[in-house]
Amino acid sequence: MSNLDDNIEIIEEQGSGFAGFRAFQYDPAHPGACLRSIASSYWWKQGELEASGVPKFSNHYGFYAYINLPLAILAFGHVDQYIFCLTRHWETTVQWTETIRSQKAEIVAIIEPMRPTKKDLFPREALARDYPDVHIMHQNDIPWIILERDLIQLPYQEPAPPTQWIDPEGLLVWYPKGGRAPEGFEELPPAATYPNELHPADQRLRKAYFQDFSGKRYVFWEAPGQDAFSEFSRELRVHPRRMDIHLDPEQCEGGE
Repeated sequence: MSNLDDNIEIIEEQGSGFAGFRAFQYDPAHPGACLRSIASSYWWKQGELEASGVPKFSNHYGFYAYINLPLAILAFGHVDQYIFCLTRHWETTVQWTETIRSQKAEIVAIIEPMRPTKKDLFPREALARDYPDVHIMHQNDIPWIILERDLIQLPYQEPAPPTQWIDPEGLLVWYPKGGRAPEGFEELPPAATYPNELHPADQRLRKAYFQDFSGKRYVFWEAPGQDAFSEFSRELRVHPRRMDIHLDPEQCEGGE
């Protein structure tokens, strides 16, 4: 079994919260809160908002945002109608590689577009009506707003490599190394770190080997009744540059 989420961590609150950047759809049919989430039917009002549940590793509760503006623009900048905002995030907050998801959030500032095509579509009057206490600002003013509001801008988190874990029922699953797996899951050291073919503490687990088209040979654990090869192959396709911790050490040392 596989968990394809990247590096994820529950982070402690600092300052008055974390800075986030996200895009919204403008919805003229919803006066009073005309900024709508792109991925859901949720309209952001002015002021502090609270999610319907506490963000955790295993759920989708919370208000998401990118950790910096370039990442948000890379994801949604191709749509001229989208409106970008600086948001504040606090209470329980979960961080991935490029994004955060928080229990509470609010729109801090609306970012004025720079391209002429986007400026022509920018609904300045409607935004001023629905968000009278939110500044419409130039991108150059973002650092000053972050400083003024005592927000913490999180750095990019290098993703952790996937490793194998055992769930409470004894099944092998994949989660990020050192990550926040569900309660009761136990992380296994990579099979490549053991000299013998069987796991010393769990004799059900035996080494399995996989060789890719380039000739690299990987080693991992397999358990009876599980398709370990398909699981590993999927992880290798999704995370090709993070699987080196599973390389067969005999091959690395020049063995056959």
